[in-house]
Amino acid sequence: MRLRMRCATAAQSRFRRLCRAWQVLVPYLLLCACGVAPNLTPIGGGPLGTVALERLASRGTTAKYGTSQTFQATHPAHLPAALVSQLLAGLAISGLDRPGSATARETYPLFSPEEIDFLAPLIANALAHAQPDQRVRFTMHDDGLQTQGTLYLHRTTLQFSLSHYRSLATDGQHKAPGFALSFNPPEAQVHTDTPQSWMIIEPDQPRVAVSVDALNQLPALFLAPADKKPVTGATPAQAAPAAEQSRLQQELQSTKDVVVKQAEELQKLKAELESVRRQLTEKESASSKARPKLTPRKPTATP
Repeated sequence: MRLRMRCATAAQSRFRRLCRAWQVLVPYLLLCACGVAPNLTPIGGGPLGTVALERLASRGTTAKYGTSQTFQATHPAHLPAALVSQLLAGLAISGLDRPGSATARETYPLFSPEEIDFLAPLIANALAHAQPDQRVRFTMHDDGLQTQGTLYLHRTTLQFSLSHYRSLATDGQHKAPGFALSFNPPEAQVHTDTPQSWMIIEPDQPRVAVSVDALNQLPALFLAPADKKPVTGATPAQAAPAAEQSRLQQELQSTKDVVVKQAEELQKLKAELESVRRQLTEKESASSKARPKLTPRKPTATP
């Protein structure tokens, strides 16, 4: 009887240890599963959104080619953040149904200046660390709405696609297939290049291809114009403020030189004044020492 009770107690003890072990192990496994998204490598993030690298697996055997094909990009790609800013600033979206608009095909900038400043360095960093089977995925948040898309470099062309535009994260509102993407100026947009035509990724998503060479030739301060007119170069009206700014800078430098010269002259005058004051003090001290001391006369007694 005692042996049975001892065996039962040992079995209960082992069962309790197993339960405690599972209580510790299961949350750890769940944490690992939630913390590491499949095929995603985080690059950076902030209050506005996140940027990550997405690895694309093989699409399998195709009837046309009969072999397993994989996604191929020209990565890693070392593009300056300023060039990525040029890309983001030129992207525009159309097909939005805005209240009071005369037509539903008006074009609007895809990103705000704040979003461009946030995304550009992260995307440039992601492209520099990407592998040929990876693309950059970004997710932006604005008042509970989500904008999501991907981009990658193929040879000398940046391929950009949009999956969601200002949609709720929990539903499918404003899915990007209802919109169209374009680039300003249109001369930089590539219309004939269809890389990797054997494998079109998400064919229903709006996409745009932009030439890297054309981006390099854009003005350094190019931004997407508010009136949606292409920026082809600096006009005389734009060149005049630059000349005025240069003239103001020269005048400011001349003023600074004058102030510095006056300060140096003032310093010299102060030094001379101090030297004269010191000489006067020394002269007064020397004259006081050379002057004989007068002894008071004693009064004579009167008879």
